[in-house]
Amino acid sequence: MKKYIILSLLCIGLGGCNSWLDVTSDQEVYEESMFEESRGYYTALNGLYILMSEGTLYGANLSYGAMEAWSRSYDLDNNNLTTFLDLANLKYENSGPKSLGEAIWLRCYKIIAEANNLIQALEADKNVVFKHGDATRNMVLGEAYAIRSLMHFEVVRVFTKAPVIDGGGVTATVPYVTEYPSRVNPPVPTKEILASVIKELEKARELVKPFDTESEYPGSLSYLDRNVDRRLKLEVTGDITVTHASEEFFRYRADRLGYYPMTLLLARVCLYAGDKDKAYEYASEIVEMVNTQTIYDFTAPGFIGNPEIAISSVHPRLHEEIIWGLYNSKLTDLTESYFGESVTTNKLRIKDPNDLFDNANDVRLKAIVDRMPTKFSITGSNESDMKRASTTIPVMRIPEAYFIAAECVFEKDKEKALELFHTVLKKRLNEVYSLPADVDKVRFMDALVEEYRREFLCEGQLIFLYKRLNIPIRITGGEFAHDGKLVIPVPDTEAGIE
Repeated sequence: MKKYIILSLLCIGLGGCNSWLDVTSDQEVYEESMFEESRGYYTALNGLYILMSEGTLYGANLSYGAMEAWSRSYDLDNNNLTTFLDLANLKYENSGPKSLGEAIWLRCYKIIAEANNLIQALEADKNVVFKHGDATRNMVLGEAYAIRSLMHFEVVRVFTKAPVIDGGGVTATVPYVTEYPSRVNPPVPTKEILASVIKELEKARELVKPFDTESEYPGSLSYLDRNVDRRLKLEVTGDITVTHASEEFFRYRADRLGYYPMTLLLARVCLYAGDKDKAYEYASEIVEMVNTQTIYDFTAPGFIGNPEIAISSVHPRLHEEIIWGLYNSKLTDLTESYFGESVTTNKLRIKDPNDLFDNANDVRLKAIVDRMPTKFSITGSNESDMKRASTTIPVMRIPEAYFIAAECVFEKDKEKALELFHTVLKKRLNEVYSLPADVDKVRFMDALVEEYRREFLCEGQLIFLYKRLNIPIRITGGEFAHDGKLVIPVPDTEAGIE
């Protein structure tokens, strides 16, 4: 019996509809004929991004939604968000968190299965012809490997104990799936999964490196194009021109999970696994690139603030800084169900932003209006002038590289750690939080956690910071002790893993 792959594709893209995702809505493709041409692989790869961008994962739950509620950033009482409230109170046995966990679980393994299918087909197919030959073939293959690794990492972060309280990750809780179809999926110790994820990401990074970094291939043109676009928007003078890649699929390479995003993802995974040396190595590569302003740079302080006041000149999600994010043209339909169309209908309100941002000059505080985070609510702004704000889901941003590098190098080179930490403070006009040269590790980590709270508010990362460090959740006026229970139980059924 022939199996169908159904791709219900949203038109998602930076600044609007990117043609590299344009295929017929609800297109049905026979599996045995889908991979006869290179376009079939492009379509399958695009489909993985579509699945990740939807509300089940990064379109809501893994960003401003469930994960952020879990970290107690919001005032959830009396807002008809029982699932989020139960999650924040660690009541995983209740129906809402159980359904939430099952949805995340099934979607992650759905993406893993489809990635496995693509990988197996491409590795077995020596005849399909790609433009730019093996460089493109390896790019597609590496990207699929990276997506598979990312999904396994998210499963680990949500459904397993943190390595710091589990002997480095000795408990076998979730499966690691690398075959399609796969019917027997025994759980694997967390540390083994993390080791496999790191190894696979390293392989994926090398596969995509030529396409993304060598001038003869369009990936490097896409990254250069991104830098030119940034410089033009900041009205930087000078002779800056770029030759665009002619193919739509290649032109938006810088928006995909390529070489640089894989590098930062490796830093994130290595730190979670406890390998600080490797984490520092990968994070430093991003830091050095940012320092040269070759591709990425921090958003200038004047572009951070309230879009209701300065409509088109404010970038709520700091898109210049996004190393990798997902793009969903229907994102506002998702965000407005939580944030509403005005502060009076907003369901997800920051508990006490003035307590968190006790420096009134912190530019990030200006982006919170009446406890409403304008990062995901652009009420009052002209959406036609802010398409990036209405479609962009940040997953990894520049400051994380600086924070990871600072944490990892502190005990070996305190001066370097403070330099990295203070760089981010200066970019946020936040020098009031500068640390003295003789600061100890405890005080430094306390300050670092506070900056994570300010910097990644509404991006779904705070809960994993508390979990990785095994520290209480920080809330207004105190702390919430989780006692190592930041683990959503594996669903009763593992149906859906293929």
